[in-house]
Amino acid sequence: MASHRPVATARSAAKVAGLLLIGITLLVAPAAAAVLAVQLAPPAHVEIAGQDVTVRPVLGRNTTQVAGDAITRPEHGRIELGPIAVDVGLDLGVDWNRLIPEDKQTRQYLVALFDDPSPAIASIRSAARRQVLSWTVAAAVVVLATEVAVGALLWQRRKKLAAMPPSLADVVSAHNSRLRRLVVVTAVASLIALELMAGHTLLHRDERVVVGSPALAGTSLAGTQVEGLVADVIPFLAVLRPHSTFYDQVSDNLDSVLRDAAVRTDEDDVLFVEAEDLEDVNGMARIVGRAATLVEADFISFSGDLTFAGKPVESYLIDTIDYYSQGTPVEFSPGLHDTPAILRAATARGWHVADNRTHQVGDVSLLTLADPRVSTVGNFGAGTVPRDNGVDVDDFVEAAVEEACDSRPDVVVLHDHVLGQRIAESGCQDLVIDGRSFRRIGVQRYLTPDGGAAIEYTVGSAGGHVDTRPNPGPVQHRATFEVFSLDPESGLVQASVVTVRPDASVTVSEPIVVLEGQSVDEP
Repeated sequence: MASHRPVATARSAAKVAGLLLIGITLLVAPAAAAVLAVQLAPPAHVEIAGQDVTVRPVLGRNTTQVAGDAITRPEHGRIELGPIAVDVGLDLGVDWNRLIPEDKQTRQYLVALFDDPSPAIASIRSAARRQVLSWTVAAAVVVLATEVAVGALLWQRRKKLAAMPPSLADVVSAHNSRLRRLVVVTAVASLIALELMAGHTLLHRDERVVVGSPALAGTSLAGTQVEGLVADVIPFLAVLRPHSTFYDQVSDNLDSVLRDAAVRTDEDDVLFVEAEDLEDVNGMARIVGRAATLVEADFISFSGDLTFAGKPVESYLIDTIDYYSQGTPVEFSPGLHDTPAILRAATARGWHVADNRTHQVGDVSLLTLADPRVSTVGNFGAGTVPRDNGVDVDDFVEAAVEEACDSRPDVVVLHDHVLGQRIAESGCQDLVIDGRSFRRIGVQRYLTPDGGAAIEYTVGSAGGHVDTRPNPGPVQHRATFEVFSLDPESGLVQASVVTVRPDASVTVSEPIVVLEGQSVDEP
């Protein structure tokens, strides 16, 4: 009897060890699956300047590489997994010939993008974070759910066996016992293999010292390492210029003047930033977005001509506004230079593109209108074509007036002040905001058919333009945009004018009464 005790003890110890191994394996498996999911998942996709860029996170790497290792940057992320810290680099896939085309004029649209690549970098980082989070969570949940499901089945089986007579339970337990052991061993071995692969992935290191290429010195991409044939990166170098600090200075000055500016008349007012006519001045897109963040705007109203040629490559201005406004909602009333390609890009990023219908934005009823014409300048033309077939300017004005008189919006926003005047004179809305005048006109009053008063407010060029010639760099003339404060109860509307000058100075006017409010009786 005593000789059997060591054997029984050894078997008991082995069983405990086996159960412990299985337990640890099951516990670690979801995390291991999450690690491998990041490494094996297909790349994420993000649109930069109208072109598709693939984004693949790489565990253990301390750099970001573009097109293999042709272009290397030192940026990377870091994940803390308890006592283990893992660098996460990126592999970016991009077709340079499509992103930076051979056409020199089209290339010029990208000069501003590479002078301030922060919004594009933020989009890439966001795509990488979503990729890591979604795949790690999905993989961990699938493995954990599988473990729970298998555990539930085993518990149900044990429960059924316990309810059987002992002799019958022994027969059922013995049935296919070898097959069940084989399945268990195979499953545990597979999980162990999964965890070993995950461990290898976590321990792998791809660490490099990035040596900045002299050709990029002085640009916003200084510190980037470029390898390979020079011909491979000539298109990339063609859009780089020495980094301009002009809009850095403007941003600092804007922070200073808006810090003390009383642009919100009342804490319950609806506050919105109104701008138009950027036409590829990416730096001013930054300033408009930054202003919306500083004043805590409820939304941004952009009344047209975001771009010059309306090409997909120019859509990076949308990302710039979103980045610096920290995702403030945007109401977009397209102008002549805003082509269907730009409208699709804006819609894809969550902007509300005008559909010529009145809608609510918080406590404000807003009618945003898309100009009925589209410029052909992007295709080297000189005229316009109808935005919608069969709809000319007169049809557009008639439909806009009809919609305004049916819905009685608080504010109508459109691009062209000539058309805006015709709509304002109907008297069916409280206020019409428009532009396309280059210079700010401000408040204009008209008599309505019923003898009342109509108010039109015409803004200036946020891109600092005085004609239709593009100038994507530092503003050469005064650039202006407005911050409107609207009291939903009384109807009082006031505007503060933000002016950026060519010397990088910024001023904010005292609030100007645009529309007198009605007295509201105190309760």
